[in-house]
Amino acid sequence: GGELFDYICKHGGVEDTEVRRLFQQIISAVDYCHRHMVVHRDLKPENVLLDGNMNAKIADFGLSNMMSDGEFLRTSCGSPNYAAPEVISGRFYAGP
Repeated sequence: GGELFDYICKHGGVEDTEVRRLFQQIISAVDYCHRHMVVHRDLKPENVLLDGNMNAKIADFGLSNMMSDGEFLRTSCGSPNYAAPEVISGRFYAGP
């Protein structure tokens, strides 16, 4: 268990088959959030937790926001190393 970031540091990476499985789980979780109009805004390896079976869980929704259709976000938040270019440049950005 623990953070995906710590796992990567400890093991020097993640095997290709595990990466594909984890990526599918993360994308599925993000899709679920977006279908419910929630944007995380700080998705990074430190905010992906692994359980004892190496299943990914998205954590830390402290910077998340609810979206409405046609609405733009303005707040520059999250971790700059993982932020989208439009967030870094200070432009308005759309959610899901």
